[in-house]
Amino acid sequence: MKVRLRSEQDTASFARACASWIEGGYSLGLKGDLGAGKTTFVRYLIEALKGDIRAVASPTYTLQHEYPVRDGLTVEHWDLYRLKELPEELFGRTPKSVVRVIEWPERCPEINESLMIQITISMLVGSSSESDERVVGIEGQESAALLSRIPPELVDS
Repeated sequence: MKVRLRSEQDTASFARACASWIEGGYSLGLKGDLGAGKTTFVRYLIEALKGDIRAVASPTYTLQHEYPVRDGLTVEHWDLYRLKELPEELFGRTPKSVVRVIEWPERCPEINESLMIQITISMLVGSSSESDERVVGIEGQESAALLSRIPPELVDS
């Protein structure tokens, strides 16, 4: 099953559904080409978790950003794009006070076992990064739980 995001408002709606599913201690992978909308998704996820979206930026050059959000949680936003090995901070369990969003998990495949889900954001064939329309794939041990929270109008069966 796939999710179709036809607009930026759909991205926000999808992020709200993810926020309603997320719990402390969760890690999720976020895949997609450059310009696919990974950081835009994170911005809306932070907003849905009651964080300050003005601070959200791609961590490509800094490796990791932290955003305090609701209920004493912190979202760690990681970017593994420039790495060849997993940072030691990502070994072991994610603390219960943290949610980890890890862009480019495929760069360090050893992280895959710790991810609750992997979200793949793809631009539709023939579209550009300026187009809002995306297709989202969701896989992993918690994918069914997350899919049950996504608004039906976004599900593309």
